[in-house]
Amino acid sequence: MLRIEQIDISDKVDDPILNLKDFVERQESIEEYMQICKFRRKNHLKLLDKILKLEEVLSKYFWQRIDPIIYLNKLYREENLSIDSIVKKLKGIYDEVWETKYFYKISTSLQAFFKWVLNWELKNSKKSKTTQTYKSREKPIELVKKNQEEKDKRIALFLSWYIINSKPDKINFDSNIFEWFRFKYEKFIYLLENFFNISKNSYQKLLEIELWNQSFADRFNEIFKDNNIDFEISHKDIARVFEKYK
Repeated sequence: MLRIEQIDISDKVDDPILNLKDFVERQESIEEYMQICKFRRKNHLKLLDKILKLEEVLSKYFWQRIDPIIYLNKLYREENLSIDSIVKKLKGIYDEVWETKYFYKISTSLQAFFKWVLNWELKNSKKSKTTQTYKSREKPIELVKKNQEEKDKRIALFLSWYIINSKPDKINFDSNIFEWFRFKYEKFIYLLENFFNISKNSYQKLLEIELWNQSFADRFNEIFKDNNIDFEISHKDIARVFEKYK
């Protein structure tokens, strides 16, 4: 009978995985074990390739480096999306960047990934109401309120940034030049410089505010509307300007 030397990996294997760094380190910590158990190693490597591919896809989509584990946790915990909704959202992102080999195609597979690979406690897990975990758990309405308060704080920070750094003035704005630009991010940069007088350094300071690019886009679109500017941008335009306007 083949004797396999015991390798103690329990400490790392059972911990919840909350970011890509932890995921990679955990995978590396069990690599020796997988080398011994050849039949398991194939799936182990597939999982690592799968999550690294998700990182690549998200980074292409958002035009900035995105930690895939943190992003999944945000969708599942902060935005409170169902697993089925996350699968659909990720499929949409993969389609946008012309990738057809999806992260997961069905919700049961993603649920298994959350539970058995990332060691997450699923939101629909049944727990006794007498347990300390249940008692300390925030009620849904309180959690929604807390998340909204955090979002409002970040939006307030954006508005403070805008008030300090912008000085709207049409004197240097030429609508013909504006319309001449082909890409939205170019038009956006022209508006920043020649309508709102926002410098490159000032724009880059937005990175210090923990808002998603779509939230930035929503705020700027509101500002455009207030200033009677017939123009609208998306999260991709925001990300492109972070890249180009330096």
